[in-house]
Amino acid sequence: LSSLSSSPDSPHPLRPRGRLPGARSFTRRSRRRRRQRRQRTTPAPPPCHQLSLAMANNNSAIELQARSPGGETKETAGDGAVSVDVEKKGAVDRTTLEADGNCFTRNLKAGLEIIEDAFAAYGRFTTKRPILIIALSALLCILCALGFLNFTTESRPEELWVLEGTEALRDRDYVIDTWGNEPRYNVYYATASAGTSLLTRAAFQKLYELHERVLAINVTAESDASRFPGLWDYNRACFRFGGPGGDCATVTPLDLFDYNITLINSLSDAEIAARTADERFYRTSTGRNITQNDIFGLDGAGNIVAFRGLYTLDQHVVEEDGDRVDVVGEPWEEQGIDIFNGNNYPLDTVPMFASSWVSEFERGLEQDSTALTLAFIIIIVYLVLTLGRRDPVDCMVGLSCCAVISIGMALAASWGLSSAFGEVFSPLHAMIPFLLIGLGVDDAFILVTGYQRALAAGNTWEKSVELAMRTGGMSILITSLTDFLAFLIGSATNIPALSSFCVFAGIGVLFDFLFQITFFMACMVLNARRAEARRKDVLVCLKDQDDGFESYRTPARGFGCLKCGWFTMDLGEPIFLKFSQLLMTWPASVVTIISFLALIGLSSYGINQIETNFRADWFLPPDSYLLDAIDVGNDYFTMTTLFNVYIRDIDYFSRQGELNSIGSFLTSSREVLEGSSDYWFTAYLAWAALNSPYSGVYSSVTNTITDETLFYEGLSTFVNTNGTRYQQNIQFRNASNPAQGINAARSSAQIGATEFSGTGQDRFDAMQNLRDDLAAAMTYDDARAWTQSFIFWERFGFIREELVKNIGIALAVMTSIVFFLIVTLPIVSCVIVAIGATVLDVFGMAFYWGVQINFVVAIFLLIAVGLSVDYSAHIGHAFKEARGTAKERVVEALRSNGPPVFNAIFSTFLSILILANSQTYIFEIFFQMFTLTTLIGGFHGIVVLPVLLSFVGGENHLPLTHSARTLRLEKTKSGEAGILKQGSKKEAA
Repeated sequence: LSSLSSSPDSPHPLRPRGRLPGARSFTRRSRRRRRQRRQRTTPAPPPCHQLSLAMANNNSAIELQARSPGGETKETAGDGAVSVDVEKKGAVDRTTLEADGNCFTRNLKAGLEIIEDAFAAYGRFTTKRPILIIALSALLCILCALGFLNFTTESRPEELWVLEGTEALRDRDYVIDTWGNEPRYNVYYATASAGTSLLTRAAFQKLYELHERVLAINVTAESDASRFPGLWDYNRACFRFGGPGGDCATVTPLDLFDYNITLINSLSDAEIAARTADERFYRTSTGRNITQNDIFGLDGAGNIVAFRGLYTLDQHVVEEDGDRVDVVGEPWEEQGIDIFNGNNYPLDTVPMFASSWVSEFERGLEQDSTALTLAFIIIIVYLVLTLGRRDPVDCMVGLSCCAVISIGMALAASWGLSSAFGEVFSPLHAMIPFLLIGLGVDDAFILVTGYQRALAAGNTWEKSVELAMRTGGMSILITSLTDFLAFLIGSATNIPALSSFCVFAGIGVLFDFLFQITFFMACMVLNARRAEARRKDVLVCLKDQDDGFESYRTPARGFGCLKCGWFTMDLGEPIFLKFSQLLMTWPASVVTIISFLALIGLSSYGINQIETNFRADWFLPPDSYLLDAIDVGNDYFTMTTLFNVYIRDIDYFSRQGELNSIGSFLTSSREVLEGSSDYWFTAYLAWAALNSPYSGVYSSVTNTITDETLFYEGLSTFVNTNGTRYQQNIQFRNASNPAQGINAARSSAQIGATEFSGTGQDRFDAMQNLRDDLAAAMTYDDARAWTQSFIFWERFGFIREELVKNIGIALAVMTSIVFFLIVTLPIVSCVIVAIGATVLDVFGMAFYWGVQINFVVAIFLLIAVGLSVDYSAHIGHAFKEARGTAKERVVEALRSNGPPVFNAIFSTFLSILILANSQTYIFEIFFQMFTLTTLIGGFHGIVVLPVLLSFVGGENHLPLTHSARTLRLEKTKSGEAGILKQGSKKEAA
């Protein structure tokens, strides 16, 4: 019996099948005594108990250790077995159970182990079928890229940066439906060349010559010629006062001379100067009134030092690839820009045409595109130099190229799929490649580092791929899933450009993860096979002649004459080992916490002080002629914004009192400039009071007309005689029968707020004040104050709210995902604190760099959120897996994952230094925000987070868990095998 059974204290005795005679009662008594001892000394297993089995090395076999009371091992399995510790505590033996946390957290941990097992199983499959996986990845990329057939771009600011459903957009739709598209305004400015004067015959002769050249421009429609056939000169394409048949809406200094070159030639310089000061000449021969500020700019002493002219074109718009293109106006303006950008001595002229903004903005982007390309190249070169080690076999240059290809595949697949979903591509979407390269390089470093460490520990290359997939796959899943869901939820915003950006970026992050674990891992397998065969990297046809070389098990050998120790040494882990040990000293921890709190304090102040602003001229390159035009306008002219009051379909006769209130609004509103309005109703009543028969029904007491028929008849007569300038402002339902009433009316005025003055909040407040004052003048909601600029000004009232909402949603999603994938609450809390503090500090410290809130900044803040997850979550996950005291776990986490995280941070920072001298606003903000993100995110990820974890992360002395359903127990001495199945409480005990 003693030779067949184990010790009576063994929890798993090997009993014989038969029984000895008379042994039944003895067996029952022994069983009862053992059961009573267990009940007295062993606590009941938890409701969701989990058998914890320690993985000693890398094999799938299990080591069954039966320890004596002194703790010595009696039986051990072979090398690399996974062990089940069976310890004797007093008179009781028990298997170590992992019973920490409640049932919910234990189930989550069990689920995570299943995910890790799935990654490991996939890693084993990859080692056998790499070519198949590469082919399937390429096929998926090609299929998704077919969505490029639906690829559309959108560059109209009103379609990208304006909240959907805003009041300004509703007003725009009404205006377009009722009045048609706004005309295209083409302005030029002129100052005197050095050594000359403006108020001379020569200056006006040159101005007339330029005017004749403008009139001589002839273009054909760039497309849709059937709608816009033939040649289009200015007289045919212009927008006209009073509608068709009226004069072209042209306002230039030549109006003082009725565009008569003979008259100009006949006047002396003194007579020309006198004419500019005579108010009689500011009323044109066609009855239009112009002001001095319309055409002349004054210096501080009141001297005329600048000219301003306006040529206005009607709209000739067609839809092309989702974009609205003026097929007549744009080619016409291109030639006009060349005229006023040329040498026009004795005048220095600069244009500000409608199409100038788009062309100059695109030119600025082209200037900086070279720098952006260099930034991409720097990241790729850094990846090639640091992914492997300095050895002809293990340098991993080819694998680095595969990492770049996988990122390119993610980019192509995500853009194709997003386009298939109907998302539009805006200029800011060009920043997405930089985001994907940053994330992709980080993921590649994590996977390769796991593979290298497993090889160095003595595993086979197949087992190393499996372990890299098991740990690295889980790590990049955490970061990719949080980024994807954060961007996905962020796409629900009402800002079209931001929503589309989040869709493109979110799908890009998803495909980046997918192709990293498929295409890139398959390439890693091929690379491992090559290294195992000792074939040189890239030059695979050449075999290494060193028979003693083993990939990552023997030291690196350098290249050629570069064989010195510092060149071949892997400095990453040794440096981070020393750094982590230093960081765990109390002086370093105290300095870290103080710096962390000080940074939060400074950032909180900066967030409270940062302003909301956005100006179109920020997007221009510094050598743009538009900047010169803006300077002339701001220096010498009273810059204003023209707006219209639109009155909807009302009973104009019965509501004359409110029409009078609108007149009061146009003259007394706190925002309307004095003398800037020319209200048709006020002019009509003044005319009616002096002309019969309308004077007979005019009431001076109420300032109204008392007869409805004469009211409409008189208005029709007025706009066709003395009030022809108001023809374009009144729409009769039936022009031949005015008694049917008015369909719509409008009147114009000016406000002091402009696109190039004050802050965005100032412009939003001016717009709101104007609306409030108008609402007070109308009993019903029948009047609207609107101009095209209001579409952009309205966003400043919502941008801070939208930004906070999107960042809050992103952080909430990240908190949930990090919790479910890391589970341990103290670790999750520290990771979320690090991520949240990164976003807070990037936002706040941007204030000290002169950054102001707008939607461009909002997009880069969302990118900052995505990158900060990578910088912190990898360290947090590595800490979770480490064993020992809190400080020992921090040291292990930084030693293992610190180098790849640092490589991702440093490569991104190194690349964006190229953009330090960017010429355009987008790339300036790109440089500023990414610099803050990498420096602050790196500080929180590899400095602050480890210190926080050392305080609250806790100890972990549990053996590493293995979640196989069936675990093989091997006994090296006897060769016997048994099966231990996880199942019921009785089996676990």
